[in-house]
This record gives sequence, structure tokens and C-alpha cells, in this order.
Amino acid sequence: MMNETISNILSRRSIRSYTEKRIEREKLDLIVKCGLFSPTGMGVQPWHFTVVDNRGMLDKISAINKREFFANNNDSARMSNVTEEYDNFRGAPCAIIISGMNDKKYAEVDCANAATIMSVAAHSLGIGSCYIASFRPAFATAEGEKLKKELGIPDDYKPFFALALGYIKEQPSERALRREGTVNYIESGT
Repeated sequence: MMNETISNILSRRSIRSYTEKRIEREKLDLIVKCGLFSPTGMGVQPWHFTVVDNRGMLDKISAINKREFFANNNDSARMSNVTEEYDNFRGAPCAIIISGMNDKKYAEVDCANAATIMSVAAHSLGIGSCYIASFRPAFATAEGEKLKKELGIPDDYKPFFALALGYIKEQPSERALRREGTVNYIESGT
């Protein structure tokens, strides 16, 4: 029962090592188009996609996060091994920031759906991706609103997720086995 779609879903991995090669605009457009067709509660489509094909801007977001992590002695930073070399976007040459409408109840879930769909689309095009939420603290700083304006994120939207994108530099290690006991069926007649 295997087909190309299922194969892509099962073989997609989070990539954390990228080449510097830029992604072709046609491929970025197709990945975003797939995001626009993601499932969304009641057809609201409460998202805004910001394609950041500018490594300097990604570095700026990471720098703000590092400063905040170190200034606030952040526990999650210690758990994530944040060092001076830390990069929220894992060295990717590009990222898509997925923001959701502030006033829509399920905006974050819909944005998560879009990130997942775009990660599978990227994989099918030979592009690695990593689903990221660790970039968000930058937007909670004093500079956060200015950063949103620089990125063209509408005022009534909140950045929820990012998808780091790039051509794969190093293949990831073997995938962890899936945990057992996480599925049960309630069947007719039982």
C-alpha cells in the first residue's frame, strides 16, 4: 500500500545541517503553495507566511534570542545547549515564519498544520527542513514589534512557528524507533 506520498511522510527527517546553496524561487513558491492548502478549522486560513531568504535577518533573530537567553539565565536555553554559536535556524539559508491571527481560536494549530505540510513538500523536492518554535522569544522582546514590521508580519498576527529550509549537508543519524503502546483501536462490535 506504499505510495510516493506515504513514502515522503515516512522518510522525512528534521535536518540540522545545510549547505549554503540558495533554494530556487520556484521551489519556495511551491512549498508555500502547499502551506496555503493546509487543513484549517472552518476554512479560516488564519496564517501569514514570511519567506526569509536572507541569512542576515535569520542571524538577527538568533542574536536577539541568544541575548535574551543569556540575560535571563533561561532554563530552556540551558536545556537546549545554547552557546554563543547557537543558531535558531540551524545554519539554514532560508526559513518560512508562520504567523497566526491573534483573534482566531485555532490559529496556532492551523499554523502547525501548515508547517507540517510544508516540511513534507520540501522533503519531496529534495530540500531539508526543521520545524522550529525556539525563535519566538525574539518577538517577545522590546524589539519584537520592530522585528515584525521589518519582516512584514501584519500587526494582528503572532509568529508561532518557523520552518528552516535548505539543501542537506549531512544526513541525519538513524531515526529513533517509534514508541510502542501509543495507539489503540476501538472497533465495531467490541
